[in-house]
Amino acid sequence: MKIFTNFNEFITESVRNSTTESLILEGGAAGHMSHPFDEKDLTFGDFKKIVEAGLQGELNFEEVATEKTDGQNLLATVKDGVAMFSRNKGQLISPVDLQGIIKMFTGHASKLVEETYIFAATDLADALPKIKDQSVFNNGKDFVNIELIYSKNPNVIYYERDVLQFHDIQETDGNGNITGSRKIAGELVKALKEVDADVQKTFTIIPPQVLKLGKDLEFDKNQSRFIKKIEALRDRYGLLDTDSVSRYHEMWWRETIDRNFPDTEQDYKEGLLLRWAYGDKKTLNMRSLDKSLGKDKASLIKKFDKEDVKKKYKENIRPFEDLFLELGSIILKNASNFVAANPDKEMQRLHNQIRTEAEAIKKTGGEAQIAKVEAELARLDRIGGIESIIPTEGIVFVYKGKTMKLTGTFAAINQLMGIIKYGR
Repeated sequence: MKIFTNFNEFITESVRNSTTESLILEGGAAGHMSHPFDEKDLTFGDFKKIVEAGLQGELNFEEVATEKTDGQNLLATVKDGVAMFSRNKGQLISPVDLQGIIKMFTGHASKLVEETYIFAATDLADALPKIKDQSVFNNGKDFVNIELIYSKNPNVIYYERDVLQFHDIQETDGNGNITGSRKIAGELVKALKEVDADVQKTFTIIPPQVLKLGKDLEFDKNQSRFIKKIEALRDRYGLLDTDSVSRYHEMWWRETIDRNFPDTEQDYKEGLLLRWAYGDKKTLNMRSLDKSLGKDKASLIKKFDKEDVKKKYKENIRPFEDLFLELGSIILKNASNFVAANPDKEMQRLHNQIRTEAEAIKKTGGEAQIAKVEAELARLDRIGGIESIIPTEGIVFVYKGKTMKLTGTFAAINQLMGIIKYGR
């Protein structure tokens, strides 16, 4: 294993040798929309620009900002004049027709989930083939990404509306691989309206909901506060506004490894950095550590790898996560035009439910359940408290070609609802 003499040499070599490895940041996952703090290539300067624009109510960098809604997902296309559907990669290769969806969901453990998908597919099977220009579907290879919002089957947010919200078109290579996307949801819905097919038996088909954003009433105060937080993180390792935030995380992991395993040879530290910061589990052979480092030192590393690494991911990302969740909660408090039919009523319902059921768990729940509830309530407090809860999953915007989200309090209330409903 090569020994690196300095941090920059290690980073340069890592980038040169791998085009597939990327820094692991808790909260991000392949195939899911990222928060700004998940995007390793953004700089501290980029973070400042997002803060200022967001508090100004001007997140329309490249496209209008839209609402991120809380429904179920379905992909749909048209092949040889017939609507076809996909719920997984295999079905991107061989999508199923309406009868296939009915077969998939009939007898589902939840009758409401069954209704959601069967009713949605029934409406789409009627609507999609009516679009005049079918080239948009590339004869079954390209799929419109659809969110199903069924009033009888809510997740966290109660919308009290039945809508099929179109998002982008997912382009595929015909072998189950998504190769690109086209943001033409508005055009598709317009095409359906032209043939009177946007209002169906159960659902109304809508485009992404454009949010109206207002300037924060405490703009100067909050901008200064957020900028100071960003600069404090930047300055921890003597970085610049032009540095990517990934450098902070890389340095943080190096510091953590040095602190926990100070007597370990440098080449093994580099291997641990690759393993824990980048998810590279091939470069360093953990099975050979006993022989290389001795059983006592190897056992400490293996114990850390098994028991502490996930906790450290959360510790690493937490200041960035809290910063952007709080930013999101402020931006969303100054937003309007949500999909929810009665946003004020739904906001009060969420506030009351969180307070009532969280208190009930703290009085009667098990020790682990109480600890989880208190941890999520503490997170809520850090990013604005229960009063900052808004009836939406968040806001979607595009910056430097990247589609990102700001979710405010939704992550915390989603976790709390899971604990309340399922005890975990």
